[in-house]
Amino acid sequence: MLADYDIVLLDTPPALGYLTINALSAADILLVPLGASFLEFDSTGRFFDMIYSTFASIEEGENRARRSDGLPEMRFEWDAVRALVTRFDAGQQTDLANVIQAYFGDFMTTYRQEMTALVGQAGEQVSGIYEIDYRDFNRDTYVRGRETFDATYAAFKRLLTGVWRREELAAREAAE
Repeated sequence: MLADYDIVLLDTPPALGYLTINALSAADILLVPLGASFLEFDSTGRFFDMIYSTFASIEEGENRARRSDGLPEMRFEWDAVRALVTRFDAGQQTDLANVIQAYFGDFMTTYRQEMTALVGQAGEQVSGIYEIDYRDFNRDTYVRGRETFDATYAAFKRLLTGVWRREELAAREAAE
């Protein structure tokens, strides 16, 4: 039952198969990671275009049936949609990240998750950043790597609590 959960995280592939469409349909918040490269920028833009087209088509078909049954129309809506620059190297990618930020505007988080030695090594070990043994790294490398992920989590938490607060305020206003 949905009421039994506060948060459900779904990490889907970047393709619009049935799994991704169902996950997007169930989602309240979309958080889309993208690297600061032209290929990922183009790919993410196309992905958002595909999401829009796919869901517009689903809505159109669903609403045609709903109208004929005398039911109100439905719309797919998310409480928040954000793209997050990941694996960011400020020395080489700042200009492109600024272009991406300008293009996506409000869909972009202003925070950029840095690429660190810890991130690279965790990826090579096929481990999560919080699963690797801190003793395998020098202190500065480990701390810097953790800081970028902790900051990413903090940014997501602010987004999530902002959505929850909006829902609480709307419920209070409806009750008054």
